Amino acid sequence: MNNLDSQIIALLKRNARMSVTQMAQELAVSRVTIDTHIKKMEQSGVITGYTVKLGTEEFRHKVSGWILISVTANEEERAIEQLVNMPEITRLHTTNGKWDLAAEIQVLSLENFDSTISRLRQVKGIMDTDTSLLLSSRIGE
Repeated sequence: MNNLDSQIIALLKRNARMSVTQMAQELAVSRVTIDTHIKKMEQSGVITGYTVKLGTEEFRHKVSGWILISVTANEEERAIEQLVNMPEITRLHTTNGKWDLAAEIQVLSLENFDSTISRLRQVKGIMDTDTSLLLSSRIGE
């Protein structure tokens, strides 16, 4: 990945629907160059998709939190397969140290959060969890 790729990614992070023409103008390169770089990044797996950031309050999730998860040895991949199919889990990371996984949950209510945690804890191989509700965002979103 080169500097132009990084600049394209920064623009797409800011606005995933930005046109190739607009990117070319901002970066002072041709549309063909931008299109070629984007296609290469998609084919190589650097770009795996595009997303929407919700601004209208009624569409935003009201309750978010992180759950740190400890998984039985040799059960991590099976647990991950089940967790990625839970729509309430918006991010899932492997970690080192005491916890094996970190999952971000976004739901509409505390009741939904509670039921999601209950379902998560029933996943085969999950031994222990530690949950923290997110109260406010200071950077991002």
